[in-house]
Amino acid sequence: MEAIQQQLTDKLLSSKLERYPASLFHGKTGLSIYFFYLSRIESNPAYYAFADKLLDQVLLYDLSKNHSIDMEDGLAGVGLGVTWLVKNRFIEADLNELLQVIDDAIFRRIAFQNDASNVLAIQLLHLTGYLYVRLKDSTIETDNDPSLQKDLIIKTMNQLYPKIDDDFLNESYTFSVYHYQLPVLLWVIGKLLDAGFYNDRIYKMLDELKPRILSRFPLLHSNRLFLLWGMLNLKPFLHDDHARWNSYIRLLHREIDLDEILKNEMTDRKIFVDNGLSGIYLLLHTINKTFPDYPIPFDPQTIYDRVQNSDAWKTMLERDYFYQIRHGLFNGFPGVGLVLAHIENSYELRVKSYKQ
Repeated sequence: MEAIQQQLTDKLLSSKLERYPASLFHGKTGLSIYFFYLSRIESNPAYYAFADKLLDQVLLYDLSKNHSIDMEDGLAGVGLGVTWLVKNRFIEADLNELLQVIDDAIFRRIAFQNDASNVLAIQLLHLTGYLYVRLKDSTIETDNDPSLQKDLIIKTMNQLYPKIDDDFLNESYTFSVYHYQLPVLLWVIGKLLDAGFYNDRIYKMLDELKPRILSRFPLLHSNRLFLLWGMLNLKPFLHDDHARWNSYIRLLHREIDLDEILKNEMTDRKIFVDNGLSGIYLLLHTINKTFPDYPIPFDPQTIYDRVQNSDAWKTMLERDYFYQIRHGLFNGFPGVGLVLAHIENSYELRVKSYKQ
């Protein structure tokens, strides 16, 4: 399958940059991460040059005052992608200077937006996550005042909270790291409690949400896994009435059937980060590494082989429609390629066939 993966990568290299949006999930920012990473794996200067060209296109030409500020398609996603590139030393730059245009645009949009009725809850949720990342960076830099990020987080959380309805809390009908919003909400709340500047209000929100959260239990085992990840990120900050939360977390952990996920919930073409085996692998790896008290044994070779042997690769090569909707970092083969490389670098595999 490596030959098809290479053909798909070459197809990206030969395509016109103008056809792709600036976004992290589906566009140039995500693709720049893919090619920067490939350039490091293969020591290929052509990949580095293309990645650099993609990023320049985004930062110099694609950002505008009218650009959306959400994570999926907008400025917050671009900012998060650039942050990742700087922190992983793919590019050398002053992060605050590089993100000034993005941060200023987000500030203006939030500061002067008194009516959030037309803003989706998931957009506010992801935006709050990005603002937390920027807050964390500001507190590391001693010459930076983090009060602006704190004020913006408070405003976005206060706009988000009334929008947390049953649809927001319910699991998605199929596994989706984008459409099942509760696990991400729990991650964001955990991070904000760790930051410690708005805890009284956050704990009040959490206390009000608790009955609605703990009365739900996902049907899909893949969604149980995703929710467990969110719960475990919140767990260190559950000081009051922690027994009920801990009991729920133990139940979640106990009732995850990995065989059910791999054999029945992940059909052949579900190999991507946003809805398939690559996302499942990242959750398993993260939970086992970060939360050793809640281990979920799995065979990385099984996931690796399933992804490699999927019919999705051939379909992306032969059907342009499938390629067009599956060429992004989060929802396409570039993200899958990085996951395969991560498996190879993290585990001793019996057989390896991806790029070395």
